[in-house]
Amino acid sequence: MSTLPDEPPPDISIRWDEGRISEWYGALAAVPRSTLTQSFGYAHAMMTVERWKPRLGLVERDGATVGMVMVLQKRLLRLVRVTRIHRAPLLVPEADDLRTRAAVYRLLRLKYPSGPTRWTSIIPELPAGPESETLLRWAGWRRQPGPGYRTIWLDLEPDEAALRKGLDQKWRNALSKAERSGLTVEIDRSGETLPWLLDRYNTDRAERQYRGASAKLLTRLRTALHKDGDVLVMRALDGSEPIAGMLFLGHGRAATYQVGWSGPRGRETNAHHLLLWRAMLELKSRGRTRLDLGGLTPKAEGVNRFKRGLGGEEVELAGVWS
Repeated sequence: MSTLPDEPPPDISIRWDEGRISEWYGALAAVPRSTLTQSFGYAHAMMTVERWKPRLGLVERDGATVGMVMVLQKRLLRLVRVTRIHRAPLLVPEADDLRTRAAVYRLLRLKYPSGPTRWTSIIPELPAGPESETLLRWAGWRRQPGPGYRTIWLDLEPDEAALRKGLDQKWRNALSKAERSGLTVEIDRSGETLPWLLDRYNTDRAERQYRGASAKLLTRLRTALHKDGDVLVMRALDGSEPIAGMLFLGHGRAATYQVGWSGPRGRETNAHHLLLWRAMLELKSRGRTRLDLGGLTPKAEGVNRFKRGLGGEEVELAGVWS
């Protein structure tokens, strides 16, 4: 690892709460692997549902915008200020180098220290490993126990034939079976059918006791994102009966697979394979170039195998720091 600077270079800074919304959207769109938690719609939903106040920062180098970071804050009992930075900062590829990265994390540490009345945590959008840990410790952050967030990223830029060839053989066979099953795929670009999906998602989450975003937060996300064309609900219909559904949320040039549900008939026909494949093509046609498959968890190895079968790049982030 190259030598880290003693202090953040003076040509790198973060401009807080001064930019226009159009600048924020532009910065997000300039990052190929943007994250949902750094989108303006996510900030709006978290403010409305959970009373987190967002602060928006534009990273500048030599006066040019080269990245962005959204910070969420709230006060507990009017005494403690809690600060969360989730899967950020994000830097454009040409500025995603050690010098800039280190400076931005140091500036964030100086702006948001931790102490008895200030609780700050960050999930950095950095890969797990000694290089990231060295950088974060140099910047003043302390590692918290626990594994880092793991997910799979799909590159949607190849053509349809190349995307299909990249699928695992078993996944491709399951997709072929679904395509022969006579199912109809319904594409909802406004989220009107989201209540139907959330009803089933809530029941499934309660029965299987897994963690996930609340239905209220997902509804607010739909409200905040649909006007920008960032909501996609896919449903598989057996005749007129919906038997499976998926929700995708867009952010910049990327999107996240957020929610999936399948009933017995959906599982029998491999409806989820068909829905995810058709969603990939739909997202690609709308200019999305990357798809975040929404995380991996040790408690759902069947779901993990399903996601790995798409042939994307599996990544692990550097964990939680404070």
